[in-house]
Amino acid sequence: MPAAHPGSAPGPRTGRLITPGLVDQHCHGLDGVDFATAPVHQVREALRELARRGVTRVVASLPTLPAADLLAAVRRLAPLVWEGTLAGLHLEGPFLSRHRCGAQSAQDVLEPGSDRSRRLLESLVQAGRHDHGGPDAQAIVAMTYAPELDGAEVVERTLFTAGVLPSPGHTDATEAEFITALQRWTGMHTPGPGLGGTGQQRRPAVTHLFNAMPGFHHRAPGPVPAALRAAARGDLRVELVADGLHVDPGVVLDVLRLAPGAVCVVSDASAATDAPAGAYTLGAVAIESARNTGIPENGISAAPRVAGQPTLASGAVTLDGALRNLLAWGVPPELAVPAVSTTPALTLPPARRASGWVEWEWEAANGTTAPGPPAVVIPPGAPGH
Repeated sequence: MPAAHPGSAPGPRTGRLITPGLVDQHCHGLDGVDFATAPVHQVREALRELARRGVTRVVASLPTLPAADLLAAVRRLAPLVWEGTLAGLHLEGPFLSRHRCGAQSAQDVLEPGSDRSRRLLESLVQAGRHDHGGPDAQAIVAMTYAPELDGAEVVERTLFTAGVLPSPGHTDATEAEFITALQRWTGMHTPGPGLGGTGQQRRPAVTHLFNAMPGFHHRAPGPVPAALRAAARGDLRVELVADGLHVDPGVVLDVLRLAPGAVCVVSDASAATDAPAGAYTLGAVAIESARNTGIPENGISAAPRVAGQPTLASGAVTLDGALRNLLAWGVPPELAVPAVSTTPALTLPPARRASGWVEWEWEAANGTTAPGPPAVVIPPGAPGH
């Protein structure tokens, strides 16, 4: 829960906002750095920049790649998880619907039921597992997959057993197919290492709800209503990209009110986020930024796009920008702050959830309230905290 502390600086309303460090469970990169392909030293620098902004825990998201490249990326980044620099890895594919690829590499999407796919999944899980074993040994925390595909049950069971959360997304599922998948999960939660432990149990999250899935229609509801009902029951969590383009701000507020403890606001940022105009990559896909993706005068961000296409390629702001958006849109702090901190932390094994603290400059202008840059960032594990 945030604490607003009145300050003495002049202005219509000033003070400080103290929050847990922000936890981004879906981030592909930042300002020219693509986590899936960049050298480790560049990944480290991007993470340091995010920490300076108050984003102290980051799950590196890897998009659909050629199988060998995806495996190499897991092997390259898993040591950053084991040393505590990254909070985990999220694999966004490759078992996705070809009808809902979005900015993912369609030519590298795989059917989960094939022998090749099963061998790849086993290799990925093995690459993410530390030799020491134990409940905190798996670097991969989640995998996005389309639950309606043949072979999806094998993916779910393999992931749960390994301590990895299956995350429905990039899916063309009907409502019935989505509900069937949730029912299949019953009994799969407990065997995997790292899925229980002390505190709240880890729960799967739907990857960027509303995006890369069928929209709601009164005669063909699709997965969205079922996901929201499950989230309201506490059986599921949902991601939202709060950049003003992926989801309408009013819908963001409605979902936060419907399932306040189950919403994970994510950046879905990429190498083109907060980057100068130019060409970048999202794994194997060429993307572009027409200009820097800061907030323009109209208050709505310009998101990176797939090169030469109108398709949104990633989020337009980092997670600190998403928090500013939420508060500027009128989301109460008691809903906004957990959605960018303590709720997404539940994606992680208990030992990785601490995110430190951030003290933000707190001002009001033009009738809206949003924090300025962090005044103080206390990282997780800092002495005395």
